[in-house]
Amino acid sequence: MLLSGKHAVVTGGGSGIGLAITRALVNVGATVTIMGRNKDRLDKAASENDRIHAISVDVTDQKSVAIAVKKAAETLPISILVNNAGAAYSAPFHKTGFQAWKDTLAVNLDSVFLMTQAVLEQIKSMDHGRVINIASIAGLEGCAYTSAYSAAKHGVIGLTKSLALELTNGTTTINAICPAFTNTDIVTDSIKNIMEKTGRTREEALKEILKIANQKRLVEPEEIASEVIKLCDPASDDVNGTAVVIDGN
Repeated sequence: MLLSGKHAVVTGGGSGIGLAITRALVNVGATVTIMGRNKDRLDKAASENDRIHAISVDVTDQKSVAIAVKKAAETLPISILVNNAGAAYSAPFHKTGFQAWKDTLAVNLDSVFLMTQAVLEQIKSMDHGRVINIASIAGLEGCAYTSAYSAAKHGVIGLTKSLALELTNGTTTINAICPAFTNTDIVTDSIKNIMEKTGRTREEALKEILKIANQKRLVEPEEIASEVIKLCDPASDDVNGTAVVIDGN
């Protein structure tokens, strides 16, 4: 199979986009270590296949990341990293507290720095090494009421493009995928929030979200997973420093 013998680490791999990516990687032969804070959720996902392993980690903590990466590498050398862990925070800018700002940047941007730095030398020693960052269309276009999240995702894209310029002499690449609103728990929670605050129906709340984002429909997690597999293909060795948009249109 395409990725037989490869070992991928997927942060936030126990649910939503991360779980879809994990399943797609396993389906093409990879061994996958999923990482996140919720061990029960990770263990449940890992029970799906004996090539899925679960490690609890705080991706915003350097020591925790170092321990988790060392443990993961005991299974197989790591050749693929998917930085998927993240969290959305929504509030008007003037109501965004400094702690909320710092927490949002930590989970969405600092985690990408810490995980990539911890794994990169190992990945560079592998054939066709890959770092794939799950960013957001908000990291390209911005998004009202998500200034901290949008800033963090702009940072992820900037890191991706900058590091790509350092990875030009081998077959290790780094790319970002930028989905629009995706059919995950985050969007479900946003819909519930709109319903509670405005009295709108679910259909009306979803329509409002799609209107704001200029989307015809929600992106499905499997679409993002499919793009990850394309980028992991050895045939994509020349794809480096890109920001792939999946916009639901």
